[in-house]
Amino acid sequence: MSHMELNQERIENAIVAEVAHKLIGDDALYERVKRAVDVRIETLWKETAEQRIRSEVELAIADGFEKTYRKVDSFGRAEGEPTTIRAELEKLISGYWNQRVDRQGKPTDSSYSSTTRAEWMMLQLVAADFQGEMKQHVINLGGSLKDALRKELHETVNLLLSDVFHVKTLGDKQARSPGRAVIDPPADGAQ
Repeated sequence: MSHMELNQERIENAIVAEVAHKLIGDDALYERVKRAVDVRIETLWKETAEQRIRSEVELAIADGFEKTYRKVDSFGRAEGEPTTIRAELEKLISGYWNQRVDRQGKPTDSSYSSTTRAEWMMLQLVAADFQGEMKQHVINLGGSLKDALRKELHETVNLLLSDVFHVKTLGDKQARSPGRAVIDPPADGAQ
């Protein structure tokens, strides 16, 4: 009995040739495979390439904040000490909050009746919170006052109506005396 040797490469090549033949011959199958491949490529792009690009951009931005540079004048000559974007931003933000402002929050050079922007902002927040609390308190008071007024009005109207309906009128007297409209029942034994 002879032993048959399987050639895996020949089998794979035959399968690939058969699939290629079917794909090329069947337009609908070709389109389906093409769409599936496109979807897979798009998914791979989203999962890998976009993420890598995003992380590279974030890294470049972060590095840019830390890179040292020197300010230049209108002629392009360096002036001042070397600095970084982060240090300049911190100075700018610190300066913004420490700037003196008037009661409307507008920058002022006067130290008379002015505060730092940070203090002014805190006062605005506290005032807004207090105003909100007071408004709610007034609404609650108004609601309970309205309910009490409604109850009082209801009781007064009931009392007035009760008095009105307890007045004895001529019609009441006539309605209460049955007169001859009621048939008298016969006395026992009399028929």
